[in-house]
Amino acid sequence: MRSAISSPQYSRGLFQYRMGYVWALLVLLSGCATFDQRAGFSDVSATVAERSGKRVVWNLGTELDTQAAEEVQALLAETLSVDEAVQVALLSNHELQAVYAELGVAQADLVQAGLLTNPVFDGAALFPIVGGPVKLDLSMAVSFLDIFYVPLRKRVAAARFEEAKLQVTGAVLDFAATVQAAFYRHQADEQKLELLQTVTQALAVAFDVTERLHQAGNIPDLDLARERALFEEAKLQLRATEVAARESREQLNAAMGLWGEETAWQIDQRLPELTGEPLTFEELERYALQHSLDLASARQRLVVGGEQLGLSRATRLIPESSLGAGAEREEGEWQVGPTIEFPIPLFDQGQGRLGRAAAELRRAQQEYYVLGVRVRSTVRLVQGRLQGAEDRARYYRDILLPLRERIVHETQLQYNAMQLGVFELLRAREQQIQAAMAYVDTLLDYWLARTDLEQLLSGRLLGPNAVATERRAQPRTMWENAGH
Repeated sequence: MRSAISSPQYSRGLFQYRMGYVWALLVLLSGCATFDQRAGFSDVSATVAERSGKRVVWNLGTELDTQAAEEVQALLAETLSVDEAVQVALLSNHELQAVYAELGVAQADLVQAGLLTNPVFDGAALFPIVGGPVKLDLSMAVSFLDIFYVPLRKRVAAARFEEAKLQVTGAVLDFAATVQAAFYRHQADEQKLELLQTVTQALAVAFDVTERLHQAGNIPDLDLARERALFEEAKLQLRATEVAARESREQLNAAMGLWGEETAWQIDQRLPELTGEPLTFEELERYALQHSLDLASARQRLVVGGEQLGLSRATRLIPESSLGAGAEREEGEWQVGPTIEFPIPLFDQGQGRLGRAAAELRRAQQEYYVLGVRVRSTVRLVQGRLQGAEDRARYYRDILLPLRERIVHETQLQYNAMQLGVFELLRAREQQIQAAMAYVDTLLDYWLARTDLEQLLSGRLLGPNAVATERRAQPRTMWENAGH
């Protein structure tokens, strides 16, 4: 008599017990992964608050969304400053809300990387042609190498998730800088519109006086034609500036995500003056390098490349293999046993996957060095632009504008003494306003360059779609057309 320990029934029972234990362990490992689409947003929010002082909210239909909407309405009820306009945009722009979904995508990839491959069930029933019992063939297998490869895949996905958080943070900071630049452009348009309205009114008075003098025969037709040309060009310039002001306002509306009654906001229609003290640029280059999100993202791509290379090396020869149990019934008897399946690395030994991973890692290394050079160069470039705009704005404010004001004052005195005519007085005022228009343009250049510098110091490298440091091209003024 055979021993019970060595009986086939006992062996099958022991095998079934061990396989059941393996299945339970696999189910337990797979059940640990959960998906939270808000994962990572707290890190993004904290970094944005630290670098810009602004608050961001991910609109997911919670009570926080209602509070954010109420905050937006409260800000719009008052005269908006540039910081308040940026805050409104960060809370209400739906395009920015779509960017946050990248965190959910990266989190989903991380969860997926931690899941084991589903077991595969295979069954077959064979019916004898000449009659007899049905033959059943059943098996279930799972890729057991996943137990070893899942940690490697999770490390790659986790590195990419960290990179996604940096990219989303950078997108938020870029967006804030774009809104800030749009705000300054609209302020400049409104300020120039006010100046051109004053110019047009002055030229209307001059043309009226010219017409009366021409009717009295005191001036020739040529002078009358010149005065009318200046007046008509002034009206065209005023109209163009009105259109530009409406366009810049709508661009700001779109950036802030506003429509309907919300677009009735008000702002100060004058650009802020220069800061009290000239800017200092010591250690800006080092600061920009230390706080660069672009460099941090590039470093994270190096981490991703390294992890991907490690995964490719580990799975080079045997990327997948299945282990399971099979059962076969023939002539009423069941036979149970283990099954294993794996590829033989005869032709494909993972050379391509390994070479690709190594090439991507080398590319990430070179991109990191390139970014370092670009950050340094861009900081120096923006420093030069900002310093130049600041110097020109101070020159207008401290020298040229006071000179023009003095000329108008002296011309007024001579006009009162009947030593000069009304035309000389009007020309002096026109030239004063022309200098004021040039000062507004220079002041806009200053604040746009300052926005660029603040964006750099917040950690973002200016790219092709970043804030433009030069003001928008404007039509030629009537003085330029007239040769004054």
